[in-house]
Amino acid sequence: MRAWTVEALLFLIYFAFGISWFAFSPLRGDIESFYHISKLEGGALFSSVSMAKSFVPFLAGFLVAGLGLKRSVQIGSLLCAVAVIVPFSPDYKTMLMLRFWFGVGGALVVTLMGPIVMQLFPREKLPMINGLNNVAVNTGIVTAFQIVPALQEGYAWRTILVGCGLLSLALAVLWFFLGSDAPASGAKKETASFSQVALRKETWLITIAFTGPLALYLALNSTLPQHFAVYFGLEAKTASALTSLFNLVGIPTAIFSGWITGRLGLRRPLIIAAGLLMPICSLGLCFAPLQSVRLACAIGLGFSLFLYVAPLFTIPMELPGSNAAFVARLNGIVFSGAYLLSGLSPMIVGYLFDKTGSYSAGMAFFCSTSCLLAVGGWFLPETGPRAQRPLAE
Repeated sequence: MRAWTVEALLFLIYFAFGISWFAFSPLRGDIESFYHISKLEGGALFSSVSMAKSFVPFLAGFLVAGLGLKRSVQIGSLLCAVAVIVPFSPDYKTMLMLRFWFGVGGALVVTLMGPIVMQLFPREKLPMINGLNNVAVNTGIVTAFQIVPALQEGYAWRTILVGCGLLSLALAVLWFFLGSDAPASGAKKETASFSQVALRKETWLITIAFTGPLALYLALNSTLPQHFAVYFGLEAKTASALTSLFNLVGIPTAIFSGWITGRLGLRRPLIIAAGLLMPICSLGLCFAPLQSVRLACAIGLGFSLFLYVAPLFTIPMELPGSNAAFVARLNGIVFSGAYLLSGLSPMIVGYLFDKTGSYSAGMAFFCSTSCLLAVGGWFLPETGPRAQRPLAE
């Protein structure tokens, strides 16, 4: 019961983070008008959150070494609760700074979720738990897009954002009383040095594998509606609906991914399959001449974008010599490296647009490089329980 209580809190903390992160999107016009800022400055309120994910996960391992997992997540959850004071920012620069610290909190929580559940659950439950946790923020994002427009009819933007932030604050308080990372009584303290993790080839193969889909995901979400308008002349509503579709498909897919990963007993086939399907579906979504084909490709893309997550992030937990401290440092390197590289994708797409007058070159490039997931999956070791059975029984 204790393990499931902790898991529920972790899920809800990152879920609430997702709500506060993208509640800004429907309210963006009101916020920009209130602070008299440009569209570029309004966009920076989103980028500042993503920026935190490019280096905070790397530092998370050092924080855990000094404070432990529970206290580190407590700091992360409290920083997520900064969302409750963001609406009261006296000026734009203050709001930008507070959004950055809010992003630091989310980066800490997502990096440390894996190490905590690794300590609390048996190995056979880890794929399903990883699948659930990896859909937490997406569920929050979808929830924000559903509830915030409805709330706008009766509430001011500040009131809505405070309400979202209060959820994070309440969860941070609950974590103080109910959060835990303690292993079984008598277990020795787990440690892992940075060099021990950085010298493992699996660390960098997972980073490469994760970078491909993440770069595509950021490029699509930042540019796809504009690409549809330029390339096909689609109306904004239709373009946005296609863009949100693959995010919606990802929610049940992530849960299915955790289930099938556990039942299959293998990790690499799902990673490789997703890495092969992803470039095909993304290219079809971006360039297929028929709307029906683009719709089918959006569904296939959502499936491939979330199918690989549970098996990929279960592998570190099953490597020889792995422990919670090892997974914390490995996740830190993976998230920092992947966000540092993939965070450039929207800028590269924009640069190529300036050079060519079209988003096509940039979109085609990141659709194609999403196959890095299959490359990384091919060279990663198979850590699933079926791979450890004798071939002939």
